[in-house]
Amino acid sequence: MYVKKIIHTSYPIILFIESLKTNMIKSTFYLLLSILIATCLVIFQETMSNLTWLLSVEMPVTFLIFFSTFFNNLLLMNGGGAVPLIALIGMGMCAAFLVARILLIWISVDKSIAYGLAGAAAILAIVLLMPLAFYNLDILAGARSILGKSILTFYGFLSGYFFGSISQKKVAS
Repeated sequence: MYVKKIIHTSYPIILFIESLKTNMIKSTFYLLLSILIATCLVIFQETMSNLTWLLSVEMPVTFLIFFSTFFNNLLLMNGGGAVPLIALIGMGMCAAFLVARILLIWISVDKSIAYGLAGAAAILAIVLLMPLAFYNLDILAGARSILGKSILTFYGFLSGYFFGSISQKKVAS
């Protein structure tokens, strides 16, 4: 009888802890998905920039070459270098999303917009600070022009917006 009473009174606490675990797992999954989306979009911009240059010097570029180059870049830029691109973007996004989460406590802004701006700031910071680490060289070909930097920043906004909108739907349901 005493054991039954303890289980009965602690049941709401157990449910609360289980819901926290579920929300935490979902949030982590959505964060990783957002980072993966940002990484794929950055590599897409990198591939498009390189292939556009090849087209400008009249090299033949087909869809097969585009897809093979994109997937080759996707694999090698995330596993072939000293620092995988996904890790670099992940660190930037995590820091930016943490700042956005803290700011959302005090500022009443739509989550989608706040996380979108955080994602844009993370990618822009990576693009602007990366040349400082590599003797003033833009390692990402897609970030060598103002247009390229703008497109990459927009891609960061899209991935952050995705994370914010998914987070908002999760809270609403």
